[in-house]
This record gives sequence, C-alpha cells and structure tokens, in this order.
Amino acid sequence: MEGNQIRERQLEGIAISKARGVYKGRSIRTKENPIEFLTKTKNKKAIELLEKGYKNVEIAKITGFHQNTVIKNRKAVFNT
Repeated sequence: MEGNQIRERQLEGIAISKARGVYKGRSIRTKENPIEFLTKTKNKKAIELLEKGYKNVEIAKITGFHQNTVIKNRKAVFNT
C-alpha cells in the first residue's frame, strides 16, 4: 500500500514538472550524424581494431569505450 502511495506522489510530481516544462524525460537515441560519429579520432582507432579482427571486449579495453559503443561502431561500418 505504501508503495502505491509513493508511486502516486511520484507521478504527481512528474505531471507538475511536465506542466512547467522542466521534466522532459530521457531523450531517445543520439542526434549525432553517423558520419560525424565515425570520423572522431577514438572511433577511427576502434574501426582500425575492428578491421584487424579484435573482439569487442578487447577494443573496449584498449580505447576506453563501453562495449555498446564498439558495437555501434561495428554496425555503422560493416552493415552499410
């Protein structure tokens, strides 16, 4: 029951914030152009390593990227 009250108060707060224009929620995806994304120097390094056959985990450790960013690089290069 208390959990329901907390959720109700949370939803009220969100509704008030949305009415004031403060709360917009999480933005979906990046608005960055794929070409701009791939031409960054760190991404170029990741692409070179991908072409050499390194695994996603290895590239993430070398470049300091998250594995999802490495996967994004792989999809952008090899699926186009």
